[in-house]
Amino acid sequence: MTRPENGPITPIYLKIQPQMAWPDDTFFYVMTADGLFVCRNHKFFRSCVPARRWPSELARQDTFLKVAYPKMPRAMIERIVGFFSAVADLHNSEAGVLLAWDEPAAKLHVVVPDQVATVSRNWHGDVFPIGLKYEWPADLPDGWVILGDVHSHVDHWPNPSYIDDLDETHRAGVHIVVGRIRSEPPEFHIEAVVDGQRFVLRPEQIMEDYRCRRDEVPRAWLDKVKIKTYGYYQDEDSGAATTATAHPSQGGNGKSFSIESGGEDQGGEDHGSEVSDVQLANIPEPDQYPDSDAQDARGKAR
Repeated sequence: MTRPENGPITPIYLKIQPQMAWPDDTFFYVMTADGLFVCRNHKFFRSCVPARRWPSELARQDTFLKVAYPKMPRAMIERIVGFFSAVADLHNSEAGVLLAWDEPAAKLHVVVPDQVATVSRNWHGDVFPIGLKYEWPADLPDGWVILGDVHSHVDHWPNPSYIDDLDETHRAGVHIVVGRIRSEPPEFHIEAVVDGQRFVLRPEQIMEDYRCRRDEVPRAWLDKVKIKTYGYYQDEDSGAATTATAHPSQGGNGKSFSIESGGEDQGGEDHGSEVSDVQLANIPEPDQYPDSDAQDARGKAR
């Protein structure tokens, strides 16, 4: 076993091979792939048991994240909000975009993936958003890496849902939720995930000042959104209820349906898990001083 130089009073050894020489110290710690162990060489025994606490000689360290992400230009976030607003008006559904960093040009881009937004329709024809699935773009230009994503919660608050938390746990990057989309300005909630830890960020850390949504929404963006509606079609003769799916061109407004095998998944991955192996652009090594709150401070931040 190896012992770090200039170590604490109580020795701490690193087990870096399966079979290593046992230290001669009377009392010491061993750091292994299974955790920290406290070990003793006593006159009557030799022991190695899981440590209940860390060595008292060690100094404390807080969890932190100091961001250096490129800021989203004001025109970019305003156009994204305009896109979410247009989708909400057309389908009353969620929508999402990806944020890509162009390393050669040192520029941030919006990537709108193919996506299926699910909504529900009640007996009165009212439509409610359920969720969102992305198709991962396979044709990103060379030198582009994904920094994060932005998605809408339509009229709901932008609090990340349980599914958002679950899906984004191991996706490093920035995750922005836009809620109360029909208000001006809408509500933003921003978190970053690094090594499974979530951090609440302030809007000014990630984007320039938002003023007003932009109505000029590219048609190509809207064409990326398809709608799947779960609801009921009432057969006037039999009174039987059948699950129905709205055709994308009909806007999912509950007024016109084509009968399909409702409940079938159209493929793709659930929102939040649609981006795999996400890469981060190179950012400076952070110093010791955090400028964001860790996940356990989320309630306070709201």
